[in-house]
Amino acid sequence: MANKKKQATPGTAQFNKLISELPEKREKIKAQVQFRHDLLESQKRVNYQNEFDRLQGAKKLVGLDANAKTRMKELQKKARQSLTGGEPSHRIYSTKF
Repeated sequence: MANKKKQATPGTAQFNKLISELPEKREKIKAQVQFRHDLLESQKRVNYQNEFDRLQGAKKLVGLDANAKTRMKELQKKARQSLTGGEPSHRIYSTKF
């Protein structure tokens, strides 16, 4: 036998309590989604920086792929787009590399 959930009927104290808690629950969900978004953006930025650093080191090699500078510029653009506030401290944000 399956358990049936009790449903609150409109007009009862239990129903009114559930309705009054809805805005707070929505705010919590919104905050969780924003936190996850910020976390993923931060992770992407770190990945961009790591790849940029790898290309920066590879730039000194003689047989470097011709697309490395183009890729470095793309990484700079992506990193700037994902940055939301704060002063950038990594050299990926510099115009010279």
